[in-house]
Amino acid sequence: MNSQNIFQMLSNDPVEFNIDALKAKLAVALVALCRDENLTQAAIAEKLQVSQPRVSNLFRGRLEKFSIDSLLSMLIRSGYKIETSFDPTNKAMPISLEVKRAAL
Repeated sequence: MNSQNIFQMLSNDPVEFNIDALKAKLAVALVALCRDENLTQAAIAEKLQVSQPRVSNLFRGRLEKFSIDSLLSMLIRSGYKIETSFDPTNKAMPISLEVKRAAL
């Protein structure tokens, strides 16, 4: 197997691969944003409205404990918004997501 993507090496199911890849991208972004704030895990948990053990699981990469919905909710609670666009003429990437700082 010549794949450079860990999810492709671990799964032959394209649905599972895409879900895992999206969860990983969301988690990496969320952890990076949280680390930039230099807060304790307890303070991050309060801001994201989750428990501190939940934040610990996120920081340890235990993505099986998270749904895409929960990761998106935490990202939004951290002060960001998700903008989506759909272009059916773009066969390579018909749906795009962009994370932006929310104007609160």
